[in-house]
Amino acid sequence: MPQRHYLSRFVRDMRGWSQKYVDYMHYTVPLRTPLQTGWQFPSEYIGQYGVFEAVRHIYEQSSQLKNLVSEDGTELHVSKRFFNNDCEKAIQDIRDSWRASNGLSGDQTVIFFAPGNEVKEAQFSAESARKGIKEFLLKYSAPTSLSPKARPLDNFVTVISTHAGSAGEQWMKQHVKENGWHG
Repeated sequence: MPQRHYLSRFVRDMRGWSQKYVDYMHYTVPLRTPLQTGWQFPSEYIGQYGVFEAVRHIYEQSSQLKNLVSEDGTELHVSKRFFNNDCEKAIQDIRDSWRASNGLSGDQTVIFFAPGNEVKEAQFSAESARKGIKEFLLKYSAPTSLSPKARPLDNFVTVISTHAGSAGEQWMKQHVKENGWHG
């Protein structure tokens, strides 16, 4: 089984007995609490940089907000008062344009699956995800659902995301070809 890495805000409350469940911690708040013996949980401070990257991506994709990103991409000019509304509108625009470019209507349910870009990652996750998605679709889509409000199977789309040209992509294509994909 691969190592279980966990992303959280803190590492200060992690003790030795936690290693049974989590092998390594990535944390965003720089507070560490070593035990009296000096032992510290295996971890790495990664800072808030991931949040900045995500918000910058949203701003760069928005036609209304992209001028708020500096030319070199190291600064964002955000409004304390309108930040939430700006982000929500930009995210909705990104969703709408992605759906339009992929021929999906706004009422279709999208299931996103990222199996990994290496063969071992894809092998570890693909079959359990394939079975789980199949069970989900059989339970919640018409005609197999018991709900009278169940949408037809055509309303559900699965997106399998890998890097183009990666070994994981090639393995996933072969796996789907051999085993099929429900929905």
